[in-house]
Amino acid sequence: MRNRLWRVSLAAAATLAAGILLAGCTGGTNTGGSGADRTVTAETGQAGQFVDNFNPFSPNAQRPTLGMIYEPLFFFNIAKAGTPQPWLAKSYAWSNGGKTITFTMRTNAKWTDGQAVTAADVAYTFNLLKSNPALNSAGLPIDSASAPNATTAVVNFTQSSYAAVDYIAGSTYILPQHVWSKISNPTTTLNPKPVGSGAYTVQSVTGQALTLKANPNYYMAGLPKVKSYRFLYFNGNQAANLAIENGQVDWANTYIPNIDTVYKKKNPKFAVSNTPVAITSLVPNFQDPVVSQLPVRQAISYALDRDTISKTVYNGYANPISTSGLISPNFDNVADPTLKDSKFEFSVSKAKSTLESAGYTMGSDGFFAKDGKELTLTVQVPSGYTDYVQALQIMVQQLKSAGINLVVQGESVNAWTSAFYNGQFQLLMTYQGFTSSPYVYYKTLIGSDGLPPIGQEDTAGNQGRYTNPEVDTLLQQIASTPDVSAQKPSFVQIQQIFARDLPVIPLFQQQNEGTFNGNHITGFPTPDNPYASSGQQQPNVGWVAMHLTPVK
Repeated sequence: MRNRLWRVSLAAAATLAAGILLAGCTGGTNTGGSGADRTVTAETGQAGQFVDNFNPFSPNAQRPTLGMIYEPLFFFNIAKAGTPQPWLAKSYAWSNGGKTITFTMRTNAKWTDGQAVTAADVAYTFNLLKSNPALNSAGLPIDSASAPNATTAVVNFTQSSYAAVDYIAGSTYILPQHVWSKISNPTTTLNPKPVGSGAYTVQSVTGQALTLKANPNYYMAGLPKVKSYRFLYFNGNQAANLAIENGQVDWANTYIPNIDTVYKKKNPKFAVSNTPVAITSLVPNFQDPVVSQLPVRQAISYALDRDTISKTVYNGYANPISTSGLISPNFDNVADPTLKDSKFEFSVSKAKSTLESAGYTMGSDGFFAKDGKELTLTVQVPSGYTDYVQALQIMVQQLKSAGINLVVQGESVNAWTSAFYNGQFQLLMTYQGFTSSPYVYYKTLIGSDGLPPIGQEDTAGNQGRYTNPEVDTLLQQIASTPDVSAQKPSFVQIQQIFARDLPVIPLFQQQNEGTFNGNHITGFPTPDNPYASSGQQQPNVGWVAMHLTPVK
């Protein structure tokens, strides 16, 4: 399933006062109790005020829905690829050449209404996805699902699906059959009073705050440790950053300029954890007659001084990305050794010569043109993504030096999201990744199997509509075996195609800084202990939330 947006949005130019936004939080301290009873405050990057939407299939569901309320069968760590951790299930086993997966369930898990979580709920969930393709956003080739007994769930697929285990076990959220079988339209229900299996339940929802309380009957011994979370809404970076810097937010994932100076050095117990789990890129629309031209994409890439952008906007924290587009070190085990340490070349002269070779000529205004049309490109970005806006302003000048006129179109998060998923853009600046699987990474980035036409929502990935049958064949080869050594030759070929075709234009590894107020909480992920990402991606948010520990 796709990763939902987690950045701060700027819903309006005006910034509400921190005192209004932070109900119950003043003077730089968390007043929601003390010690083990402390209410931990978190900033979610909520796009719009909170509403009672806890439908796990809704793109507008509240962030804690997936992970804190509804849970998958296993936890796949996007910060450190390796052995998945049992969540609702204890184990899984493949059979039938990767067309069948069998889960063994826990025996002590319960839904928050007191009924037991059983294998029948797992079978129901997968069969629901099969019968409602609109809910099956990952496009899992589900054939059937059954529950031979209360602890055994069997899911059959129409094709070998080894490499899709991240989707199957880690991004399919199990639903209570006795509740959801009575819901007539699962795509539209808001599900305001969710019955989940997670470590938290909904306590209250207002426009400004969403409060969750610990599930007293949670099945993992000793968890959750935090008894209450209050997620706060901010209508812009300025208000959010002010609250974070003043210690009024315990856990956040927003962009803070000069973060070391304004946050980390401000208090000895303020912590910043940065784990590369995604890439930032310019996504070209391959239905567009201009950016679908390889020389145009190559020229854009040559003209970008990525190192300067990283140092200027991200204090150098945005690490370089190889020409293969592969995230390092998480996916180094499948990296092409000839590309692993490659870097995108910055050369204005090569940008110009590439366009000239493609038939473009420099005009008197300093911009290239072809067939009487100036090389003007429009890139869409939410106005509230202040780091992206700043980065694009730098790119405007860099591309101008290469004779390319880049126009930045700022808009609301909702408008940008709609344009992105419906393929109605020329260029977009965005971030992609957030998976523990290199297969899932490339499939969502450039896999074209089942791509909808422009104008229809594409939630499975590859919103630029890049199409390459060879990539799809290689992805299927990867999915047909659980042996990484057998998968690697196909991964290498995909990386070489990526480096050659530039299906997206990578900029750098996405900065993924989590800020934690160590005066109030401990037990958060660190570079030395990356048991999870420091971010609030789903379901990562649930795994971290239940492992954080309030300071006594």
